[in-house]
Amino acid sequence: MAATLSRLRESRSWWFDLIVFCAGILTFGLALTYVEPHDWTHTLTVLAGVPLIVLVARFPMVLDDGRHGIEVGFDSTILIFLLCTIEVPDALAVWSLGVIITQVTTGKRLASKLFNIGVGILAGALAAVVLDLFRGEELGTPRELVAVALAAACYFATDFVLSAVSVAIAADTPVRSQLLQPGTVFAVACFVPFDTLGYLAAIVYRATPWWMLSLLAVPVVTLLVATRALTRGRENARRLSVLFDAAVRAQTVQGPDELVAALLDDARALVRLSDVPLRAEPPGSGEIGAELRRGREVHWIVAQATDRARSTVKADEQALQALAAVASEGFARLELTAEKVHVARHDPLTDLPNRGILLDRLTRALVVARRRRTRVALMFLDLDGFKPVNDRFGHATGDAVLIELAQRLRECVRKSDTLARLGGDEFAILVEDTGEVEIDSLCARLMGAVSAGVTVAGQQVPLGASVGVAFSSGGASAEDLLRRADLAMYEAKARGKGRWVRYESSIGRARLQRLELVEDLRQALVEEEISVVYQPVVEVPTGRIIGAEALARWHRDGTPVPPDLFVSVAEETGQIIRLGDQVLDQVVRDAAAVREVTGDGFVLGVNVSARQLRDAGFVPGVQRAVSAMRGIGLLLEVTEREGVDADPVVLDAMRRVDDLGVRLAIDDFGVGFSSVGYLHSLPAQVIKVDASLTRDIDFDDRAAALLHSVTLMVRSLGLDVVVEGIERQSQLDRICADERLILAQGYLLHRPMPLAELLEVLQEPTRPASLAAAEPARASLM
Repeated sequence: MAATLSRLRESRSWWFDLIVFCAGILTFGLALTYVEPHDWTHTLTVLAGVPLIVLVARFPMVLDDGRHGIEVGFDSTILIFLLCTIEVPDALAVWSLGVIITQVTTGKRLASKLFNIGVGILAGALAAVVLDLFRGEELGTPRELVAVALAAACYFATDFVLSAVSVAIAADTPVRSQLLQPGTVFAVACFVPFDTLGYLAAIVYRATPWWMLSLLAVPVVTLLVATRALTRGRENARRLSVLFDAAVRAQTVQGPDELVAALLDDARALVRLSDVPLRAEPPGSGEIGAELRRGREVHWIVAQATDRARSTVKADEQALQALAAVASEGFARLELTAEKVHVARHDPLTDLPNRGILLDRLTRALVVARRRRTRVALMFLDLDGFKPVNDRFGHATGDAVLIELAQRLRECVRKSDTLARLGGDEFAILVEDTGEVEIDSLCARLMGAVSAGVTVAGQQVPLGASVGVAFSSGGASAEDLLRRADLAMYEAKARGKGRWVRYESSIGRARLQRLELVEDLRQALVEEEISVVYQPVVEVPTGRIIGAEALARWHRDGTPVPPDLFVSVAEETGQIIRLGDQVLDQVVRDAAAVREVTGDGFVLGVNVSARQLRDAGFVPGVQRAVSAMRGIGLLLEVTEREGVDADPVVLDAMRRVDDLGVRLAIDDFGVGFSSVGYLHSLPAQVIKVDASLTRDIDFDDRAAALLHSVTLMVRSLGLDVVVEGIERQSQLDRICADERLILAQGYLLHRPMPLAELLEVLQEPTRPASLAAAEPARASLM
C-alpha cells in the first residue's frame, strides 16, 4: 500500500512539473514571435545576458524543511537588467534561452530540469508584465524603481509558490508548510534588493560607457559568494549533525542488520536522496559512492551524482566516505563484540562450546525434558593415554591431536547434540530426547573414533577413552548431571579404562570417599605422616641381605591404607612428587643407622615414578641424597609400564642420575609392552622381574622356562636380576636349582619391616631356614 501511494505521488508531481514546463515553453515561443531578428540594438546586452544568467544561477539560496529544498536564484537580477535595457520580447527571449541552458547543463533529475525551465520562464514573463505595467514612459524615475521592486517580488512569488506546490505534491505535505519555512522572510528581504542591482546596472549602462558596468562586479560577486557560503555553511552544519547522530547510533546498535538499516537512513539524510542503496558493486557512470568494509566483505554506499545548489558532487562523496568510515567502525565493533562473546563461550583451541554454553544448553534441555517427559543424557569423555603425547612430543603436538580428535567426535554426534570441551583432554556430549540404546551406540562410536589413535611425527600413538554417562532424573540440575557424568567417567577409569559406565548412586558415594582420601593424603603429606618400611633383597642361596627396598606406608585414623591405593591416588593428583621426596628424605636419614650395622656397600632402593623424573628438582634432590648417604648405595626403581622409554625428558633425567653414580632398576619387568626392545636404550643396571612371572614356576614348567629365558636374556645384556614375589618354599627351591638366579625378594624370605627390625635382622649371623645350604654365590646391587 505504501509503495502504491508513493508511486501515485510521484505521478502527480511529474504531471504538475510537466504542465509548468509546457506553460513555460509556450511563453518562450510566444515571446519569440514578437522578436525582431535584426532589430537588436543592444548587441552586448544580448551576448552577455545568457552567460551571466547561467553563471548567477549557480549561486541560489536554498530553503528546505530538512527533507526537500526550494532553490531561489538571483539570476533574476539579469532579467531586470534586460527588461530595463532592451525590448520586453527580446529580454524574455534572452532570459528564456539562459534558463534553458542553465538547466540543461546541470546534473539534476529530468523532472527537476523541466520544472525549473518552466517556472523560470513563467516567473520571468510575469515579472516583465508587472514591470511594463507600472514603470511608465519615463526612465530613471522613482516610479520605475517601485515597478522594478514589484517585478522582482512577482518573480520571487511565482518561483517560490510554484516550487512549493511541486515539493508539497512530491512529499505529500501541505503547501502551507512549504511556504512558511524558516528563512522565507530572509530570502524575500535578500531577493528584492538584490534584483534592484539589475536596475542599477541598467541606469549605469544607459548613462555611461558599457565598461562602467565592471564597477558592479565586486558587490555582485560578494553577494553571490556570501549567499553560497551561507547555503553551504548551513549544509555543512546539517551534515555534521547527521554524521554525529550516525556515529552515536553506530556505537549503540546491537546487530548488523540494525546497523545496515541505520546506515541507509543516514546516507539518505546526508545526501538528501531517497535512493541510496548498499551493494557489492562500486559506483558507475553518473554515480558517487564510498567503500564500506564489513569484516572481510566489501560493500559500497552508492548515490546518484546530482548537481545541487546546496552542495557539490565532491562534497556529497566526501560525506558518504565519512559515513562509510563511521559504519565500518560500527561493523568492526559488532564483529569484535561477537568475537569476544564467541571466545568467552567457546574453547579457543577446538572452537567447541565451553563449559558455560554446555551448562546453559543443559539447563534448557532439562526444562524441555520435564515438560515433554523425555530423557536427557550427558556424557563425560576423558582420553586415556594422552598425557604421554604431551610429555614426549610437546604441547603444540598435543594441541594438534586434540583438534583432530575434536573433529572426529563432531562426526560422531548429531547436529542437534552439543559437543563441548571442558578443558585439557576432557569433552562432554549433551544428547536430548534419547534412551539407553542410542547412548550405548553413540559411546561405541566415540570410543572407536578415539581408539583409532593418531599419527605423530610419523609414529602411530595409541589412544583410548573412558566415558561416564548420566541420565536426567527428578529435579537434578545441570551441575548435578555434569557431576554425575564426571563420577561415572572416573568409575570407568577405575574399572580399567577404555569403557563407558552409567552413573549409579553407589558410584557417587565411592567417588566421595576417594575425594576424602585425596584430601586426607594431602594433609598427611603436609604433616609428614608417611612412614617407611624396608623389604630386604636376599642373595640366593646364602641368605645374605645385600640391600633393601624402601616402601611407603600410611595409617589413616589408625587404619593402614593399602599402598597401591594411596600411591595411585598420589600419582593421579600430582602429589607423588611430594610423597617421593618424603620417602627419599627418610631413606637418607635412615642410611646412617644402616651403615653402622652393615658398613659400606649396602644398597637402599627407592621407587620413583616417571612424573618425579620429569620434575626439574628431582635430579638435584638425588644429588643431595647421594652426598648425604656416604657409603650406602642408592638404587632408584622405575616402573616399566610407565613408558619411560618414550619420554625424552625422563630419559635425560635417568642419564643424569646415572652420571651421579646412582644405579637404576626397571621394576615390575615383564608386565608392560616391548620390554626387551628398549632395554638397550635405558641407562639401567638392574632388572626386577615382576611377581607375575614367578607365580607358577613351582608347578608349571612353561612358566619356569619363561622365567629362565627372560633372566638369561637380561643377564646376557650385562644386567643384574632380582626375582620378586617369592612366597612359597617350592618357588625358592626352583630358583635355587638355577645357579644363575642369585638375588630374590618376597614374603617367604622377608616381609617389609620398620627400620629397627631391619637393623636387628641385619645383625643376625644366620640365614633364613628356608634357604638350602649351598656354596654361596656372590652378587651385588652396587
